Amino acid sequence: MKFALTIKSNFWKKVHHQLPLWREVVMPGLSVVGFIMLARSIGLLQSQEWLVFDQLLRVRPNEAIDQRVVIVGIDEEDINYVGSYPIPNREIAKMLNILHTYKPRVIGLDLFKDKHSNSDRADLALALRENTNIIGIEVALNQKRTFNVKPPPELPPERVGFADLIVDPDGKLRRNVLAAKTHTGKLKYSLPLCLARFYLREQGIVFHHGSRSYDPIQFGSSRLVRFLPNSGGYVGTDANGFQILLNFRSHPEPFRTLSLRDILTKKIDPNWIRDRIVIIGMTASSIKDKFTTSAVKRTLYTRDLGIENSANQFQWISGVEIHAHATSQIISNVLDGRPLLKVWPKFWEYLWILAWGLVGIILGLILQSPAKTLLSLGLASIGLVGICYILLVVGWWIPLVPTLLSLAGAGLTTSFFDRDLRTLLEQRSLTLKRSFQTIHNGPLQTLAVILRSLGEDIETEKLRSQLEQLNQELRSIPDSLSQEMLSRNDSLYLEGNVVLDLQIPIAELLYHIYDSTLQRKFQGFETIQSFIPPNFEPLEECYLNADQKRSLYLFLQEALCNVGKHSQRATRLDVVCTRSASEYCLQIIDNGVGILSKSNYQSGGSGTDQAQYLARKLRGKFRRFPHSPQGTVCELTWPVATTWWQRFLSPGNWKFFSAHTDIGT
Repeated sequence: MKFALTIKSNFWKKVHHQLPLWREVVMPGLSVVGFIMLARSIGLLQSQEWLVFDQLLRVRPNEAIDQRVVIVGIDEEDINYVGSYPIPNREIAKMLNILHTYKPRVIGLDLFKDKHSNSDRADLALALRENTNIIGIEVALNQKRTFNVKPPPELPPERVGFADLIVDPDGKLRRNVLAAKTHTGKLKYSLPLCLARFYLREQGIVFHHGSRSYDPIQFGSSRLVRFLPNSGGYVGTDANGFQILLNFRSHPEPFRTLSLRDILTKKIDPNWIRDRIVIIGMTASSIKDKFTTSAVKRTLYTRDLGIENSANQFQWISGVEIHAHATSQIISNVLDGRPLLKVWPKFWEYLWILAWGLVGIILGLILQSPAKTLLSLGLASIGLVGICYILLVVGWWIPLVPTLLSLAGAGLTTSFFDRDLRTLLEQRSLTLKRSFQTIHNGPLQTLAVILRSLGEDIETEKLRSQLEQLNQELRSIPDSLSQEMLSRNDSLYLEGNVVLDLQIPIAELLYHIYDSTLQRKFQGFETIQSFIPPNFEPLEECYLNADQKRSLYLFLQEALCNVGKHSQRATRLDVVCTRSASEYCLQIIDNGVGILSKSNYQSGGSGTDQAQYLARKLRGKFRRFPHSPQGTVCELTWPVATTWWQRFLSPGNWKFFSAHTDIGT
């Protein structure tokens, strides 16, 4: 129990310690999410959400053709066939009488026939009166009366439905008005609702609606889903009356389509008409009864153009097709359980957007590599699109555009700020590391010599000289570190204000380090009798970045200083640099007495830590072992990159991707 409490305490201490860092990184991501939610709430993303909504509707799997709805489209060839436009009333009457013989359940006449003074009106008037299953149309919802169109006078009010349609600000049609009150206060129903009501009544399904236009509409136990001002991607939209989102039937040819010629010449199968809903309307391209949509695979207009599956964002769709889709939507929901389009409450929509924004923030925090972050955000975005697509197929329209922006925006912002914060921490860590290296390879080495000489008889002047040297080295540290931090990481600052350009060839710089280090006044150098100038040319083709070069030079300096500081009675010092087919090898060998036990070879101080750190960066190995018959060997080996892909993967080319792993090493 005590152990568990200790772990829990340590965890919360770690969380408390990390909170300030997380706050600096997480808050920008949350700000992006908040901005996106604000932009959506005021309608800045409305048109983008509509566009994506249409595209998802368009790419849904094909449904079966609705055999219960038949369109009789009067096209250009029909106009040429009868020889005039408008289509003469006698031809319309003849078509209605022929259709009546095939016993359709209900006929929707999507043609304006309010004029009763025509000479051929008698035949049409008789057909309208005798065929009691015909429903005509009117335009009734315009505030200005001159814009409205009266229904055929032969039809009673219960056999008339309004044909008014409503389009969105981008000019596309996505909604259908089923019930509304006119400006005189009279409640009226649309043609699709009247057709569905008539069709379903024959099957014993009762229609329910209140006295107000926005009251729930119900067929039996099936209740239609009313469109509200802020449904889905809409913001503050006019939702007067009872509107629904159009759930277009997903099929290139969702309904059987016949022509006026087919009816007049009786070139049809009676079974196509019997007990069906027949909707008659104009589909001729010259008639201005068309709207735009991008939510369907194909329309009669694109079919006539010979386009199999139009990718055009603006497809013309005739009014009769819209009425067919709306009618089919209602009866398919009531009889087949085909889903109506529904939306979440606003609270859940914004919670959904926030949740995916948090996913992006978490990915930006966990995956510290920009490439991994982009890949993970891409995969998460694909998953999000898939979820929204599947839910739309089953009838739920949930936010996609703001959620995608929240996921990607929060993730990239968090990754950016996290990278900047880690870069800052890395620079601080690097500054501390270089500060210690400078102190360790300079003043501490001099101090070690002084401390060792205190046990011996040392002249006052010699001690004074060593202390003055130590004082000078300590005073020069701030200036050298300041210059190094302000440089572009392409210079190496040594004791005595010596500045080395890291762009100079490796062999030349290593020899300079070797020569300058041996001139330092270390006791171990005083007894050396043999100095064989080293050959660093095998390293000329080694691919190292500036930081690795710096560490390699400091490694050589540290190894030489160890000989001068610890070696006793050494007479020989060799620096051997070789290259084999697979690896580079740098050895510093002396024959003095310094390390007395095997355990001393396996352990070490900060100099050993620096060497091991360099070996890890080079993907190599560092060893210190005794030299036969006497002395010490300090050895660093690392692999050779011989091919172009090995050079690409060599340590010198991966500083950016390994930068985060250097922290805390």
